[in-house]
Amino acid sequence: MYLVFDIGGTKMRIAVSSDGRQITQSKIIPTPKDFDQAIQTFKKVADEISGGKKIEVIAGGLAGPLDKDKTMLITSPHLGGWIEKPFKAELEKLFGCPVYLENDANLAALGEATYGAGVNHKIVAYLTISTGVGGGRVVNKKIDENSLGFEPGHQIIVPDGSPCNCGGKGHLESYVSGSGLERTYGKKAEEIKDSKIWDEVERYLAIGLNNVTVLWSPDIIILGGSVMQSINIESVRTYLKEILTIFPRAPKIELAKLGDSVGLYGALSLI
Repeated sequence: MYLVFDIGGTKMRIAVSSDGRQITQSKIIPTPKDFDQAIQTFKKVADEISGGKKIEVIAGGLAGPLDKDKTMLITSPHLGGWIEKPFKAELEKLFGCPVYLENDANLAALGEATYGAGVNHKIVAYLTISTGVGGGRVVNKKIDENSLGFEPGHQIIVPDGSPCNCGGKGHLESYVSGSGLERTYGKKAEEIKDSKIWDEVERYLAIGLNNVTVLWSPDIIILGGSVMQSINIESVRTYLKEILTIFPRAPKIELAKLGDSVGLYGALSLI
C-alpha cells in the first residue's frame, strides 16, 4: 500500500494506491495551520483510508520551498506554522517507512508530464494558479535539477508593485492568484465578474508565461489550479504571442487534465 499526499495552503489531500499507478481512495480536508495538529490529523486520515493496512512508501508535496535534503519547509507564504518543522522525520516515525517530500507544484508538474497534458512532450513547464502561484519544470519525465526548487509565481513583473504574501512586491502571484485577487478586490476569484479585471489578469499571466518561456524554453506550458476556471486561456495565448519576440513561436499553452488529483499522481510518479 502506497500513501500519497498534496498539502496546499488551503486544502490537504491524502490518498492511497494499492498498485502504485492509480488512486484507490482519497480524502480532502482543510489544511491545519498548526503543525502538531496537522500531524495528528494526517495520521488519522491515513489510517482511515488505508483501512489500517501497512504503508510501504509515502510521497507527497508541500506548498513552499524545501531544505536541500527535502525534509521540511524552509519558508512558505501559506503554511507559516510548518516552517522548519521536521515533517519527514515525524511521518517516518509514525509510519515506519520511507518518506519522500517535494514541492507541491513540482509534483503537479510531474503528474501532468507523466499522466496528463504533457505526456507526449519532452520539456514540460507547469504553473498552478490557485491560492498562490507555483510551478515546476520536468524534463524527460523527471523533475529538473534545482537548488531550492522552482518559484515562478515570485518572479517580479511590476517593480515595487503590489505586496505579495512572501513579503516581496510586484510578484506574479500578487496579480493572478486567488489570494492576490482577494486582497486587491475584496472578493474571491470566483465572485469576480468584471471582464476588465480578468482581461488585466490575463495580460499579467501572459507576461509571466513570457518569462517562463525565455528562461525554461519548454515544449509546452500547462496551466492548472482553481483560478484558471475564470481565466480565458485563449486570451492568454493571444497576449503571449504579442509580447514574445525573441522566439519564432510560443510554446503550446494547455489546461491541465488531472484536476485536483494532479499532485497525487505526481507523488505516485515520484515513488
